[in-house]
Amino acid sequence: MKKIVAIILVVVLLFGGLISTGILNFSKKTEEPISNNSTEEAKVEEPQFKKEGELTFTKNQQKLSIEIADNDQETMQGLMYRRSMPDSCGMLFIFPDNQPRNFWMKNTYLPLDILFLDESKKIVTIQANRTPFSEEQIPSYENAKYVLEVNAGYCKRKGIEKGDSVKW
Repeated sequence: MKKIVAIILVVVLLFGGLISTGILNFSKKTEEPISNNSTEEAKVEEPQFKKEGELTFTKNQQKLSIEIADNDQETMQGLMYRRSMPDSCGMLFIFPDNQPRNFWMKNTYLPLDILFLDESKKIVTIQANRTPFSEEQIPSYENAKYVLEVNAGYCKRKGIEKGDSVKW
C-alpha cells in the first residue's frame, strides 16, 4: 500500500511539474488580435493576391494585375484581412446585373479607392480613400455591374477619373 501511495505521489508531482513548466498545457488555445507592438506572426494566414487577369485604363493605358471576385463567397470576402497589396494590383468584382451598389470596409485593413463601373466598363463613381474597418455604406450612386478596388490614392496618382473606361 505504501508503494502505491508513493507511486501516486510521484506521478502527481511529475504531472504537476510538467503542467507548471508548460510542457503539458490543457488550456484552450485562442487566436489573439495582432497589435502593432506584436513581434509574433499572425496565427491566421493573410489571404494572398492571386493574379487572374490584367485590366487596362483606356485613356492612359495604365495596367493593373487583377484578382477577380465573381461568385458570392469571393464577393463577400473581397480584400478583407489583407494587410497589403502592391500598387500594381486590384480586385475586380463582377456582378450578374447592372444596378446601384453599396460596399463597406468592414475587416478591411487597407484604405482603398473604390471604382464603380457600368455595363460598358465606364467609371460612373469613384469613392476615393475609403477608411479601413468602416461599416459605413459606400454607394455607387448610379448603376454598376463592376466594382474595382485599388489602393487609396491610386486614382489621383494615375490620373484616373469618372467617365474613363477600362478593358480586361
